[in-house]
Amino acid sequence: MNKFTAACLLACMPALASANIIPSFTGTTGAAGGPYTWSYGFALSGDQDAHSGLSPTGAQVDHTDLRFGAFVTIYDFAGYVAGSCSGPTGWTCSAQNVGFTPDDVLPDDDVDTPNVTWVYTAGPTLLGQPNGMDLGLFTAVSMYSSGTLDHYAARAIKNSGPSAGTIADNVGNTLVPMGVPEPGTFVLAGAGLLLLSRRLRKPTAA
Repeated sequence: MNKFTAACLLACMPALASANIIPSFTGTTGAAGGPYTWSYGFALSGDQDAHSGLSPTGAQVDHTDLRFGAFVTIYDFAGYVAGSCSGPTGWTCSAQNVGFTPDDVLPDDDVDTPNVTWVYTAGPTLLGQPNGMDLGLFTAVSMYSSGTLDHYAARAIKNSGPSAGTIADNVGNTLVPMGVPEPGTFVLAGAGLLLLSRRLRKPTAA
């Protein structure tokens, strides 16, 4: 089993019931050489609801501010093609190098690599009870087909127990594109090493 397959299996494993919105990698499509469409299924857990609202306005999103809609950020989506993300009706997507992140979770975030966020900005409340809800298909396009595990963060609203009506944020792992050098890069690197080797072996004049 290669690393990509192992990462895919881990990313697609069922998430814990205590989470709220869980993005599961479902596959990539695209011709050899790219670009490639990365697809995710989002699942809302049974003890959470997704309310529509505003898109975040800053990298750190206050975990007590109910004005913002439910959202999911997938971090470090290497090779992201600008403007390529999409989601079901009512969901708005955007990309940014920092955030959007709930301020009570701590995902890793490489500030040099885009993050993709989907926000539920318009529509009725999506109800998780009693058995959870499939939120649909969410996609983004990358120049890369190879993947690695990286963080996501998500926000929904608790719908049961003493904390019903309050925000629930969570963080976890999913599969994301991983930047890899083009074949030409390896050829150039190899040629450079060969020239260096020849130079080091060249006898010096007496």
